[in-house]
Amino acid sequence: MMALRALFVLAFVVLTAGDVGSEELTLQRLWQMALKNHEALAIAEEGLQQAHLDIKRAYSVLLPSLTLESTYTRYSEEKRVSGFLIQPEDAVRFEARVSQTIYDGGKEWSLLRQAKKRLKVVRLQRDTVREAVLFDVSLAFFNLLKAEKEVEIRKASLKRAEEHLKTSRALFKVGLTTRVDLLRAETEVATKQTALIEAEAEVRDARALLKRLTGYSGELKIKEPAEEFIIGGTPEELFRLALENRKDYRQKLMEEEIAKEGIRYAKGEFLPSLSVDGVYTWRDQSPRTSFFIEDTLYGGLTIRLPLFEGGLRMAELRKARSILRQKELERYSLKRNIKLEITRLYNDMEKIASLVDALKKRLEFARENYRMALKQYRHGIIRSVDLVDAETLLVDAELSLMNARLDYRLAILRLKKSTGVLLEEALKRVPEERKIDPQVGE
Repeated sequence: MMALRALFVLAFVVLTAGDVGSEELTLQRLWQMALKNHEALAIAEEGLQQAHLDIKRAYSVLLPSLTLESTYTRYSEEKRVSGFLIQPEDAVRFEARVSQTIYDGGKEWSLLRQAKKRLKVVRLQRDTVREAVLFDVSLAFFNLLKAEKEVEIRKASLKRAEEHLKTSRALFKVGLTTRVDLLRAETEVATKQTALIEAEAEVRDARALLKRLTGYSGELKIKEPAEEFIIGGTPEELFRLALENRKDYRQKLMEEEIAKEGIRYAKGEFLPSLSVDGVYTWRDQSPRTSFFIEDTLYGGLTIRLPLFEGGLRMAELRKARSILRQKELERYSLKRNIKLEITRLYNDMEKIASLVDALKKRLEFARENYRMALKQYRHGIIRSVDLVDAETLLVDAELSLMNARLDYRLAILRLKKSTGVLLEEALKRVPEERKIDPQVGE
């Protein structure tokens, strides 16, 4: 019984491992892996953590500071004047100081507002990185899908070429074809084998890239998406959508706000500052001087007004205004580029959609042409070169339609990325996080 139980457990483990290794990964599952494992996202998260710490640093300027200081002094000798001791042999001093800036021209609040706005910018930058990673995974996914489908087409083409070779040999034996036709068929088989080898190499390269992007370490098998990607609207509507959702455009808007805060900060340099200090001092001497005071407690109010510093403040103000103009121009330039990008991607999507319809008809004609050519060749009506041409047209039509169909999906994803909605839609499709995923590397 113990042996049967052990055998059952072993069989279960083997079958389970086989199921895991043969899992067909969807695009959504690969998105999830990339969001979990890609180091670019970890780098972006570190930047977000630094932005949070910058806010804490800005708050520290608003809070009071407490400083403790202790000093020991050893003098060369005692000194007296008219019988009074004015310099001891050694002295000890301890001081506690509390300082609080009451007003600093508004610079301290400007720094805090800038830090909070930079946090929003870093969040947008992180989302930009996430969206770029998702698109890279999508591109690698569809490239792998293309490569795998090309292998299927090349295998079918090789099979047809081998059947053609068999037919050529049979016809050559009965004298219906020449030696040239037979050699042409043999050459065609070798050519198809070469094309298949190259296509299989493309599959391996595409799988390696997808594993690199997702961190997947098992046997990579992908599943073609059943649903179609859809995006609606005119180029003008998509352009307005992009201005609302594009992370880089919203980042430019936020950078303009930061630049305006930079101007406020520069103007604060022209205003007076007010600070309050509270100080407690305790001292001891050996021997004590004649008018020694052991401890002191006092408070002070300090007003500072800069008058002249060599033109530094005016230069800083002009620089801050120049930075604002620069950010405005950058946003304007990006806005125009977004409009052009969306227009071109929309036109490309429409072009590919029209190509798919035309290529479907082309494939039908190519298949019918090959069937007719094959029958005619078997009856000795046409030569081998004519059949090869018909088969070449068929393979080209199959590859063109396959590439166009997948390119259409990619065109929609590119348009979604250009309008800034890819990340949000992808996150809605990403499945729940799995607790154990043995195929994902550390």
